[in-house]
Amino acid sequence: MSLKDALMKAGYKSTKNENERQRKLKKEKSKVEKHQEHRNFCEVCEFIQPDVERFKHKNPLVDAEWICSNCADKNEILDDFRVTNQSDSARNGRYRRYYGPMKDFSKEKDFVQKPKKNFKKRNNNGNSDDRGNRSSRYTLDENGEKNFNC
Repeated sequence: MSLKDALMKAGYKSTKNENERQRKLKKEKSKVEKHQEHRNFCEVCEFIQPDVERFKHKNPLVDAEWICSNCADKNEILDDFRVTNQSDSARNGRYRRYYGPMKDFSKEKDFVQKPKKNFKKRNNNGNSDDRGNRSSRYTLDENGEKNFNC
């Protein structure tokens, strides 16, 4: 807590109000500033590059995860080890590799994994089904025998 806040809390008021200003709302980021949201520092060459991606590789010579495409090509790291597709050049379709084939992230972009339902649903007859739609295959009569509806 600053001295000014402590004095204001104690009941003292300043006579000068010229230094108090209204807070400005944060301005929205322009298109030029949006590239700064993504990681762009290569840990191998220690430069800022527009095509830095995260690699989970097993190359013992390189002890880095965030690598630009040029350093990945020089150290012969395949694109199959690339985990992210976050760089500005990758999002605009300009990410290029010269060592090995490129990984296709377009298939993974639309893929959303839904949770599997592994519970058994009980129908009106008290029988357990894997799914709710199997109960229409048969009904139980008074003796407990199955009558199939074909």
